[in-house]
Amino acid sequence: MRRTGLAFTIAMMTATGCATGGATGGDDVGVDARAVDARAVDAPISIDAADPDAAATVDAAIDAPTAVDAAIDAPIDAPTTGGVPDTCAQAQNITAAALAPGGVTVTGNTTGLADDVQASPCTGFLPDGPDAIYALDLTAGKVVTATATPTTGWDISIEIITPCGLSTTCLAGTDGSAGSGAETASYTSPSAQTVFVVVDGYNPGVAGGYSLAVRVQ
Repeated sequence: MRRTGLAFTIAMMTATGCATGGATGGDDVGVDARAVDARAVDAPISIDAADPDAAATVDAAIDAPTAVDAAIDAPIDAPTTGGVPDTCAQAQNITAAALAPGGVTVTGNTTGLADDVQASPCTGFLPDGPDAIYALDLTAGKVVTATATPTTGWDISIEIITPCGLSTTCLAGTDGSAGSGAETASYTSPSAQTVFVVVDGYNPGVAGGYSLAVRVQ
């Protein structure tokens, strides 16, 4: 009887321990798996904490200026079409830029250009030097003010004409400053028309660098 009772007691204790241990071990595995799943699925991801370099890259991409920003911020200091404004056919149309507040300033050099305009009534001289030509599309009542300044010390002249060519009508012009002074011409359009602002020289050997400021109001 004592053996039977002892054996029974040991057997019960062993069975209870195994069952308890097995259940407990199984529960532990289940809890850990659920905890891992919860962390993997539900935990928020922080770029700054996980990868500072990645965060810096994202910030840089957000803060970087766009091509549109650059275009908006750029000053209006260039003609609206490319190329050298050498002939009447190559005249650069600067209407939109000249209508902006403050107008537009373009730069260039007449050295080596053709002589397409000879509007002698404009300046009192026969301006048969090389010339650079800019076009403006005007509506009635618009006032053009154009100032040509030599940047390499030559005797510059300026004309406003229509149409463009050797046979033309002078609307305004001047070559009054001796030496390397700036020249200014103004014209008020009585109707819708295209006019041409010409940077010129009074003879074939007179040419050089220039800055031309044009404003339409």
